[in-house]
Amino acid sequence: MDNIKFGCFIAGLRKEKGMTQNELAKLLCVTDKAVSKWERGAGFPDIKLIESLAHALDVSVIEIMNSEKNIKEEFSRDNYVEAINNLIDISELQRRIEHRNYYICSSLLAVIIMLIFLIDNMQIEGFLFTCLPIVMAVIGIFLLGIGVCRKKQGKNIKALVGASCVILSYPILIIVILFWAMYLGGPLPK
Repeated sequence: MDNIKFGCFIAGLRKEKGMTQNELAKLLCVTDKAVSKWERGAGFPDIKLIESLAHALDVSVIEIMNSEKNIKEEFSRDNYVEAINNLIDISELQRRIEHRNYYICSSLLAVIIMLIFLIDNMQIEGFLFTCLPIVMAVIGIFLLGIGVCRKKQGKNIKALVGASCVILSYPILIIVILFWAMYLGGPLPK
């Protein structure tokens, strides 16, 4: 299912009805940001909302799923098959997003717990000069990798690259400070 075509179709129907995104959102019990996301093609509504969305926009579920109005009253078997396939695609996409979010949250929780124990075990100076630069370097490289993947998809990555550069500046700064201290013969942090 084409998310851009779907978004344009929803936006067109909403405008034909003279509704704002906020009014449609209230009818569906979602936020106006969710409606905006659908219309921009950045996501799909939850499967449970498809029937309510069709009802709010005075079209059939088949028309919503095919992202086009059927002028004739009768729907062919192909229309039904295509609509069901679109529903399956959306549910698979939503399932993958839920799994990805679960893994991200679990990983973040594990890292936070690990960092708490490291800070407790080490003095703050030791943590700031050894563990934190490594963690920041890993996060920065991870964000750059995500940026490369998004660039291949044709998405805007300026904010992502900016954030990764800011994050990577800390480990680079620590390395420069340590080499400078060694060069001057001063004491190194323990």
